[in-house]
Amino acid sequence: MSTHVDPDLIVLVAAIVGLGVAAQFLATKYRVPSVLFLILAGVAIGPEGLGLVTADTFGEALSTIVGVSVAIIVFEGSFRLELGILRHAPRAVGRLVTVGAAIAFFGTALTVRLLLETGWDIALLVGALLVATGPTVITPILAVVRVREDVATTLEVEGIVNDVTAAILAIVIFKAMTSRALSPDGYVVLFAERLGAGILIGLAIAGVVWLLLTRVELPTQESIRTARLLALAGAVVAFAIADSLFSEAGIAAAATAGFTLGNLELPHREHILQFKQDVTVLVLSFVFITLAALLEFSELFALGTAGVALVVVLMFVLRPLLVFVSTVGGRFTVRERLFISFVGPRGIVPASVATLFAIRLRTAAPPTNPAGADIVLGSVFLVILVTVVLEAGLARQIATVLGVIRSEE
Repeated sequence: MSTHVDPDLIVLVAAIVGLGVAAQFLATKYRVPSVLFLILAGVAIGPEGLGLVTADTFGEALSTIVGVSVAIIVFEGSFRLELGILRHAPRAVGRLVTVGAAIAFFGTALTVRLLLETGWDIALLVGALLVATGPTVITPILAVVRVREDVATTLEVEGIVNDVTAAILAIVIFKAMTSRALSPDGYVVLFAERLGAGILIGLAIAGVVWLLLTRVELPTQESIRTARLLALAGAVVAFAIADSLFSEAGIAAAATAGFTLGNLELPHREHILQFKQDVTVLVLSFVFITLAALLEFSELFALGTAGVALVVVLMFVLRPLLVFVSTVGGRFTVRERLFISFVGPRGIVPASVATLFAIRLRTAAPPTNPAGADIVLGSVFLVILVTVVLEAGLARQIATVLGVIRSEE
C-alpha cells in the first residue's frame, strides 16, 4: 500500500526551510533579529506576494504543526532558565508577569473596546492574546543585542511565563464566549485545571527523561545522541499529553518540562542545549514564515486608522506604563527601563492561537462570530507585524542609542 505525497508540497516545504536558513544567515551577518527576515519571507510567498502559500496549503494540519513547534520553542527557552539566575533576578520580574501582565490585559481590552467598537468578549480575547511577548521573538533579539544579564533575564522570563499564561487565559475566554454558560467561578476552574495539568504533566515527563538519562547505561558513542533525542521527545510528549487533556495546557507542560530538566544534573547538558537551539531555529523559521504567509493585508486595512491607533497605544502608552510600574524601585537604570519598554514584540503564540480561534468562529455551525473573527485576526496580526518590524528590527539601534549594550561588544 503506497501513500501519494504531493511533490509540490515537498518542494514548498523545502523552500520554506531554505528561506528560514537564509533569514538566519542574513540575521547573523547584519546583526538584526531573524524574525524580521522571517516575516518578510513569509509575506513574499503568501497571498500578498507570490501566492505560493495559502490558508489551504497545509489544511487542518497547520494547527498541529504550529502547536508542536511552539512546544519545542518554549521548551528550549525554559531549559536555559537556570534557577540560580532566577534567584538573583530582579524583583521586577515577578511584578512584570503579574501586575504588568494585568495592565497589558485590561489596558489592551479597553483600548480594543473603545477604538474598534467591539463587544467585551472580543476585546478581552484580543487583550489576552496580546499579553504574550514570548521567546520566539525575544530570544532572536537577545542573540544579537547583548545587554546586561538582569535586563536579558527579565525579558526572557517575561516572554516564557506570559506565553503560557496568555495562551491559557485566551482559551478560557474563548470557551466562555462559545459556551455562554460559565459562572464566574468557572473561569478560575478552567484556568487552574489547564495550568495545573500542564505543570504536573511537565514535571512527570521531566522526571522520566531524567531517570532514563541518569540511570540507564549506554555506550559512550551513543549516549550524546540519545540524550539529545530524549530531550526533544520530552518536549513533544509533554505537550501532546497535556494538550490532549485540556486545550492549551500543552504550552504549560512544555515550559515546565524544559525548566525542570534545565535545572537538574544532566549528562551532556551542553550538547542537549546546542541541539535544541538548532532544532528551534528550524521550527521557528518554518512556523514564522508559514503564519506570515497567511497574512492578508485586506484584514489589516479593514481596521483603518483605529487599528493604527491601537498599535500606537500598545507600543507607546501601555508597554512603557506597565514596564515603569513593574520596575519601580528596582536596580534598572532609566535607559534600561526604556529599552525594556521598547522591546515588547509579539510572536508565534498569539499568531497561532488567534488563527485557530478565527477558524473556529468562522466555521462553527452556524458561524459564531465571523465579524469578530476578522477583528481578532486583523488586530493581532497588525500588532505582531508592526512590533516585530519596528521593535525587533530596530532593537540593536534602540539599544545603541540608549547605551545599554554591554561594553564587551
